[in-house]
Amino acid sequence: MKHKLTLKRSGIAVIVMGCFLFQASSGQAQTPTFDPVKVQKGLAIAPVKLNLQGKDQNMVGYGSYLVNAVGDCNGCHSAGPETGFAPGGNPYFSQHPTVVNPATYLGGGNDFGAFPDPNGPFPHIITRNLTPDSSGLPIGGDSLDKFMMTIKTGLDPDKVHPTCMGPPDGKCIPPPFNGDLLQIMPWPIFLNMTDDDLTAIYTYLSAIPCVEGGPGEPPNRCTAAPKTTAVAGPKNATVLSRDFRLDGSMSISADGKPLKYQWSIPQGSPSAGIYGGDTANPSVQFTQRATVYAFQLTVTDSTGKSVTDTATVNYQGN
Repeated sequence: MKHKLTLKRSGIAVIVMGCFLFQASSGQAQTPTFDPVKVQKGLAIAPVKLNLQGKDQNMVGYGSYLVNAVGDCNGCHSAGPETGFAPGGNPYFSQHPTVVNPATYLGGGNDFGAFPDPNGPFPHIITRNLTPDSSGLPIGGDSLDKFMMTIKTGLDPDKVHPTCMGPPDGKCIPPPFNGDLLQIMPWPIFLNMTDDDLTAIYTYLSAIPCVEGGPGEPPNRCTAAPKTTAVAGPKNATVLSRDFRLDGSMSISADGKPLKYQWSIPQGSPSAGIYGGDTANPSVQFTQRATVYAFQLTVTDSTGKSVTDTATVNYQGN
């Protein structure tokens, strides 16, 4: 028997099915103690490489046991049965051993059709990406508190599919269904799970690799958004020529639009001539030999955000 859990993502209902057939932990809330056999089993059967840095290994192992042995999260949260297993590792084709496809593991995208009637003008239920995004938090950056609230109350914090106030339009859920609630998720059952169980599941989900894609997910969800960055060069270069060219061309604009450049002499640094100081590659002219010069680059992006970096040059010429 498989249970379903609806979650949100930008106007598309998504589900978790069969994931949370659960076990109660035996320890206290602050220092949970899980069955070590199940912890080790969970670590052994995790189908992807785990990032354990800064995480409780017992939590990760027990969470894996719940997700991969007690439940079948990936059975619904891969892109579909055609891609859930790697070629040659599909047990339903009598291929052994079973090999889960790491490229789609818990990455979502499995369409289970319209709810509540597959033949009606109702929203489709599509499994979402449960893997951590660039923030390191699972399920598209959800906090542990939000994860627990969703499972233990069934409330949809984003009200993705409100109750229809008129004829169904493919986006709303008709009465008597309450659009404030996640209709497919058996939250009246899941609210009986312990906080330790939920924390273990959440911790495991934060330890698996990010997978791109999934309904409503932004492009490049696994990569942190670029930041406007000033890169002034060179660093600690020694030169003999009195005339020299600085380099700020490696600076980065967060939105890809042109940067504004401004080079200056930091306070306390020897003075030098700067020509073309509003360009990425100005020319400078030194005045004192055997002297270390500093040049500060300030770049400003299209939003007005400014950042700085410093180039240093040791002039040893005549």
